[in-house]
Parts: sequence; structure tokens; C-alpha cells
Amino acid sequence: MIFTTKLEQTGVLPTYHVEKEVELLAKLDKNKPSTRIIRTKRGKNAIAALMNIEKYHNHSWYQEIKNITEKNPNELALFYKGNKITFNEMINKADELAKSLAKMGIKKGDSIPACLANTPEFVYLILAINKLGAKITLFGDHFDHEYIKEILNNCTKKVFFASDDFYENIKDVIENHDFDNKVIFSLADSLPKNPKECDEYEESLDKYYYINNKAKEFKDKDNSILLFDEFKNYGEDYDQVINDDNDLDTDFLITFTSGSTKVGRPKAIIHSNRSLITCGIFHQPKYSGNPEIKGLRGLAHIHTESNTDVITCISDNLMQTWSVALEPVYGKNTFLDILFLNKPNYCNATTTHIIEAAKEYLVEKKFSGRKLPWLLALFAVGEPTSKGEEKFINMFLKKAKAGSGIKIKGLSLPYTTLSIGGGDTEHGGIYYSLWKSFYEKLYAPVLKGKEYGMQPVPYAHVSCFKKLPNGLYEECNYNEMGLIASNSATTFKGYQNNIDAVKNKLIMDTYGREWLSNDVYGYIDNLGTVHVKDRSENNIKLDAYNNIENYKMADIILEDTKNILSCTVSKVIENDIEIPIINVEFQPFKEKSDEYVINSLKNRLYAQMPANIVDEIMNKIKVRIFDNKKSFPVSGSGKRGYGAIDEMYLDNTFDLLNYGISKESELNFTRKLIKNK
Repeated sequence: MIFTTKLEQTGVLPTYHVEKEVELLAKLDKNKPSTRIIRTKRGKNAIAALMNIEKYHNHSWYQEIKNITEKNPNELALFYKGNKITFNEMINKADELAKSLAKMGIKKGDSIPACLANTPEFVYLILAINKLGAKITLFGDHFDHEYIKEILNNCTKKVFFASDDFYENIKDVIENHDFDNKVIFSLADSLPKNPKECDEYEESLDKYYYINNKAKEFKDKDNSILLFDEFKNYGEDYDQVINDDNDLDTDFLITFTSGSTKVGRPKAIIHSNRSLITCGIFHQPKYSGNPEIKGLRGLAHIHTESNTDVITCISDNLMQTWSVALEPVYGKNTFLDILFLNKPNYCNATTTHIIEAAKEYLVEKKFSGRKLPWLLALFAVGEPTSKGEEKFINMFLKKAKAGSGIKIKGLSLPYTTLSIGGGDTEHGGIYYSLWKSFYEKLYAPVLKGKEYGMQPVPYAHVSCFKKLPNGLYEECNYNEMGLIASNSATTFKGYQNNIDAVKNKLIMDTYGREWLSNDVYGYIDNLGTVHVKDRSENNIKLDAYNNIENYKMADIILEDTKNILSCTVSKVIENDIEIPIINVEFQPFKEKSDEYVINSLKNRLYAQMPANIVDEIMNKIKVRIFDNKKSFPVSGSGKRGYGAIDEMYLDNTFDLLNYGISKESELNFTRKLIKNK
């Protein structure tokens, strides 16, 4: 499929229809990963399902949720601090807000700016906006203020939305933008009146049930502000019919990349109804392969400007007739609290958040004695999870008996499953490999102890490629390392006002097909699962002929799962020389001394790195050790802040080669090396 021409003509990528590729795929090398879709029963079912979506679901996301509501009006849809809201109550509120928006003059195609937390009002609003065929531009209060001005200039001035926890930080920017209407939701709007009477009240977490209504304080100073009830009632006399004539390709979401590498100025990405509807439908058991379980609760706590929150945490749950626990409090130091507060069966969180929760539970003994029997599935998303991190997380989950209270057709899991995070928001969450550990158990005889990677959902067309001298990309074989690229029914439509950035992600293979790069190295194993290693630009240049990818060093370092929890290899440039920095954090329960671990690390690098570069690179490597309590810096998205690590330059580093070694340690290392040889 050719993307570049359409991109230049329209400014956005064309819709990718996998079924249209079938004829071409049948002519290609059937031993390559990309042709699996036409050779497996699952692939053929996926093609049929995509055609079915085109025929029977060619409408708005709002209409999809409304159809579910009509069949399940009294099922629980939203959970907020003990307050329980049914599907019928949710859709009725959305209809009221749609009338208010229509009265304000919102029309199809308008882009509405919003800086909102995860509350029920947020869900009502996005449903209402989608019903009208408008778009919602969701940005964060931690964005650079000059960048926020640029974002607002691409939006309508008819109305602006914020929640009262974020408004204070952006108030000056908003007040200078001359909006016709400003609506401020409060985190307190949907709080239960008597939290202690709620059946899931948590006495030890009582502070989370009481939130000051700052929106009222803002209104006292600025009478032009509308509070939630005022906005809801604004359209009660609107008597015109709202015509929902939207389809799968109607633009809906403008969200943002995580911004972990470009602090304060993440790229704006555009998604249509197709992303939400396709993703939600393929989470159904007959397509995903997951066991069918009804009545589960997911957690939405990731910042709303991430489509991971809107698509994966909110839409996917609602489309399975599960409920969504909405949590406005977001931070690694509160994640364990909100797990106990919301009791989700299913939860997406960054590896950073999960590691911190594990430390609090295992090391600090917070919630000592309490278990997590309702936490069936916890997925580490948005950033890699090392083997050492997975080991530590599973120690936490096993100790907490996570998932032990949920039965799947009579099967009670000993502890929760953990999925390795990965993928990117541009591809609409195609790498959310559900029930990773569950599949590992099923495929154990085939895997024979090998690591199981991320299984892309069927609507994603994924492969690996190596670049040829002529600039084209040749598809890799199974288990061959390359650049991972994808095409999907949920692929974004483009970066807003940034066609060049989209072009930079496009690659063309030797068959003339264009793919959207995931910008990561990896490989596909014989089972068709994707193993992501690192960002494609992350490598250390040694000279004009040699370089080494960061992940290769990190993989060697992370072999010591007993002692090393995390490792990120970064670099600084000094006098035109690239200096690799090994940023490590030790396991909280490591048994060996720091000296032993570092010298063991040094010996592994000497033994395993390519002979032609090992001496040169070992002379350059510096090491930075992060303390368990402080850990790695975190970006506004809740992920490891690579930009912040780069800005640390050479602070608190030491030369690996000159690191001290005791005679006892040296003797142990020598014995071990001789034994390994």
C-alpha cells in the first residue's frame, strides 16, 4: 500500500485495509512473517472481522457505546471513589452534554481543547463530543506554556474544558486566549455524598474520598466560568435533533506522545473512530483468544492526553461491557494506594509505577498483610520491562496473591499475569499482548523455556526489516533482528501540522509496500510474536565503521537478574566522542555487594561484546548507579524520563574500567570465567 502520495495530497495517512493486501500477500514469500495473516486461521478470521466492522460498525464510537448500553442498561459502567454509575446513566449524561455543546455552536470537525483528569465527567464529555462529530484535543498541564498556546491556536474558541486540579497551572494561558465559554469540572463533582456508606469504602485511604471543589473558587473570581451542572443544564432547552452522521474515518481524538524524549513538546497525534471501534471489537474473546469473563473492572489513571488512557483504559473496557474505575490521582508514589482504593481486575500502568508499588509493598511493608485477590491482570505498558524488573514485579504479585480471587471457567490463577509493554500510540496500542503469562502456560511445551514476546492483535500487520544500500527495506526472516514496522486498522491518521514527521516514519519494502516504522529494533519469533529491544536511534558510534546498539550492552548487563533491577544505556558527546553511560539500579533484595555486581557486569561485557570493539568501548564506558529510593527520573507521562537522564550529562558517573576490585572478588570472577570457558 502506498501512503506517501495520499499523505502529500490530504495531509493525513489513508485508512489501511488489511483485506486489500491479501491478493498481494498471496504472491509474496510465504516464509516471511508478514504473510502469516493469510496462512493462519486466526489471520483469515481477522480479515473477515475487519470487513464485518466496515459493513456493520461504520458509525461513531458514541453509537457503538450506545448500542452496548441498549443491551446492558443497568450494568456498571463507571466507578468513582465508591460511586457506581450504570451504562444508562452514563449515556444519558453524555446526551445532555451533547445538547449543551450544540447550543454553543459546536459542529462536526470542530476541535475542542481540554485539559482534564480521569473523572466521570470526562467520559460523558468525550462521548458527547463524538456524537457531534467534533474532535477533542487533550493536552497536559505539564506541557510547555508556549506550546500550549500553539495547541490552542489549532482549536475552536467556542469552548474550553479543564478540571480544577489542572486549571491553576494553565490559567494565565487560558485567560489570555479569549474563549467564548470556559467550563471547569471539579474532581469533587461525582464524589459520593457519604463515602463511608459505599460498599467498597477503604477506611485507611479515607483522604482520597474528600476533595475540595476548586472549580467553585475559580468561578468566584471569574463569573464567566461554567461549572459542570451549569454546563449540563445549559442545553436543556435545545430542541433541535442532533444528527450523528459520523463514520469509522471521522476524526475524533487528538492526543499526544509521551514526551519522554522532548520535554514539554510532545507530538500531537490524530485518531479516528476506527481506532477505538476496531481495537474494542478485537478485544472480544473470539478475536483476542482471551477467556471470556464478564463484569470485570479496569482502571483509568494514565493522563488523559495519552490515547492509551482513552482507547485502552476507557473505550476497550466499556466495549467489553466492563466498568472503568476513574482515578484522577496519578503518580508512582500513589499507585499502590489507588490499586487498593479502586480494586481493578485489569490495569495498565507504566513499568515505573508498578516497580514503585512493588517496592512499597515488599520493602516498605505498606499494606502489610493485605492481598490483591481481585487484581487478575496487570500490564506494564509504554516502556520496556527488563527480566530483572519482571522478576521483582512477579515477586510482589505472588506475595500479594494477586488474581487468586478471580476464576476463569473454574481456573484460579496463582498470581496475576504481566504483559511486557511496548509499541507506540501512533499504532493505536497494537502491542497490548493480553494474558501474556496465560499464553506462556499454554505454549510451554513449544516454547521450551524461551521468552514469549508480545503478540500483536490480529488486525495489526507487523514485520521486521533491514535497510538495503538503495534505501529500500528487505523483510527479515524469523528471529532476525531488524527495524519493526507495522500497518494496522488502528494506525493514526498523522501528526497534526507535521507531515514531515510522518514521512520520516514511512519505509518502503522491496515489494513496493509502505510501512509505518515503530522506531524500535526487534525480531519476530517462529510463533509470530514480537520481541522489542530498543529505540532504533539508540546506538553508540565508535568510529566511521563501527557502532554498537545500546540494547546489546543492556542485554548483557541485565543477565544478572538476581542483582540488577533496571538498566538504561544512554550517551553523552564530549569533544565529538560518544561516551556510553550505563545507568543501573540494583535489585532491592540483592545479596551481593555493589562492588561484586559492578565487577561481574564488567566481566560479562568483556566476555560477550564483539572482539573488534571491546577494548575501545570499555575504555569509554561510565556507570551511574541510581538509588532504590530515588530511582530513575520520571517524565510527565509517568515513564522513565530519558530526556532527563540525558540532561544529567556526566553527573555522578565513574569509569567502569577503573572501578576498584578486591582480591577476593577478582579470584571469584577468575574462577567463574574459567568455568564458563
